[in-house]
Amino acid sequence: MTHKHYIEPPAPHGFRRLVTAAKVGESGFTQTIEAKPEEYAKIAEYLDLVAVQSLKADIQLHRWRNKGLRVTGKMTADVTQSCVVTLDPVEAKIEAEFERRFVPDDNLEREQGGEHEVFVDPEGEDPPEPLGRELDLGEILVEELSLNLDPYPRKPGVEFHDDAAAARPRENPFAKLAKLRPKLVDKNR
Repeated sequence: MTHKHYIEPPAPHGFRRLVTAAKVGESGFTQTIEAKPEEYAKIAEYLDLVAVQSLKADIQLHRWRNKGLRVTGKMTADVTQSCVVTLDPVEAKIEAEFERRFVPDDNLEREQGGEHEVFVDPEGEDPPEPLGRELDLGEILVEELSLNLDPYPRKPGVEFHDDAAAARPRENPFAKLAKLRPKLVDKNR
């Protein structure tokens, strides 16, 4: 009998750094991961950025809740975004700390009360994520970069002006009612 091994397709952003979950011992370990210059263009395209100049993180992995993993880290990145007003390039330095928790699929189902029932407390911690045999630290780093980007980057000193809205006079919402009033008064006489 032959065994087929499932090979996961490459990530669309091209930045994969796999760690085998079983290799994380009780004492955990620290790893520094950094994107290579040849990976910058795909990451920028994936996140709709003009460019990525650097992406790096110091990551700590520790055992969590028996078979789970807790991943903490500090990320730094230099990116170029497009100004939402002028479309000119805007340089940004991103610095962020993050924490993610992972548990094996069978533990996740037990913890969440079944595979279809998920309770998320908006004020609480994020729920654990599923953990397979390997954990992609590159995927985590790209997700964290995405979460920490300025959604509306602007060049310094540039403001958004809605000239079309300023040119239109604001219509009085009661103007139509005022026109109907004489007709209503005549009907009631």
